[in-house]
Amino acid sequence: MSASIDNLINVNFTKGRNDLLNFGLKLGGRGDHNPYISPLNRLIILLFSNNEQGAFYIPRPVVNGVQSLFQDAAGTTPVTADGDPVGLMIDQSPNSNNAPQSVSAAKSTYRASPDRLSLDKVDDALIITVPTGGWNGTMVLATDEGTVSYGVDIPAGEYEIGGVYFPGNAINGVVFLNSAMTNIEKRYTEEYFIENGAGVDYSEVTSFSDYWRDRSEIIEFPLIDTSSGTNFSYAWRNCTSLTSFPLIDTSSGTIFDRAWRECTSLTSFPLIDTSSGTIFDRAWRDCTSLTSFPLIDTSSGTSFDRAWYNCTSLTSFPANAFDNIKGGDFTIAFTNTNLPQESIDNILVSLVTSGIDSGTRVFDQSGGSAPSSTGEAAIDTLRSRGWTVTVTGGY
Repeated sequence: MSASIDNLINVNFTKGRNDLLNFGLKLGGRGDHNPYISPLNRLIILLFSNNEQGAFYIPRPVVNGVQSLFQDAAGTTPVTADGDPVGLMIDQSPNSNNAPQSVSAAKSTYRASPDRLSLDKVDDALIITVPTGGWNGTMVLATDEGTVSYGVDIPAGEYEIGGVYFPGNAINGVVFLNSAMTNIEKRYTEEYFIENGAGVDYSEVTSFSDYWRDRSEIIEFPLIDTSSGTNFSYAWRNCTSLTSFPLIDTSSGTIFDRAWRECTSLTSFPLIDTSSGTIFDRAWRDCTSLTSFPLIDTSSGTSFDRAWYNCTSLTSFPANAFDNIKGGDFTIAFTNTNLPQESIDNILVSLVTSGIDSGTRVFDQSGGSAPSSTGEAAIDTLRSRGWTVTVTGGY
């Protein structure tokens, strides 16, 4: 890793040379003339060589020979042993954006081998005061389960690392940069944390429930390995700044309830593999910017309660979407949408094709258009099978 970083450092010396030299001296070397600057320090210099704003956190008691973790927010009692509480983590960038926690019950716990901050997933967190102007760029978040780079837009004010909704059980490292990292910068930052014990790619995680919930700062989500995931409930709920979503591997997923609920900026959705999905309750509820929806595989689906409720911009829905479903709970599923007649007809005809004639049989739609005679004929068939059907126009 260090040889490639060396090459990038040589390029970066052409910009902000005096700042680099001063920061190199701060790190205990002789700036750009010191051939023994460690890989960590070369990485820090690479990222912050042009007075970039942000922060770099390493959950290690001592970094570069200087105490980096303290048991108290004031920084008077050092963390020295596995099991010590953490009340302050020092920023390793030149920006001095240290992360304190003054509430005893909310302090994370230092764990060694590898160095990390263990979280109770209730209230354990460190608090950063993001400076005026905020940070718009990249966050690299390393946890015990995976290391990922996100596009973020974090406003000025308090920002929490940890808390109840966190994609892992420990903090293994965090970097914020108030600019978009290059792919190479992301790669080497991620590699540094992984080489020091962070999880690699989330490939072994089975439950992603609540992992990125309420992360309104995320504006770009990466294509991570979710191939082992079975439970995606609430995973991205209220990620209100996401405008698009990657084609992640959800082929093992069975539970998708509320997974993307209130992702209010999503304008489209990818054709992910949901062939094993059984529960889709409220999965896309309140995705108010969605205009269309792909033909995902719902063949294992048993419940769609409020799945697309209040998708007020939804104006297109595919035919044959529910031909092979296993259950008929569409309570308020398409209420307050804006679907045209063709889409409503498509849905109703597909429900007839499914052949569901037992269990919960409810379909609700409002907003948009009333069905045509084709849709009305489908409604007659559904009602003959015990369905309760409500549609625009009151048929």
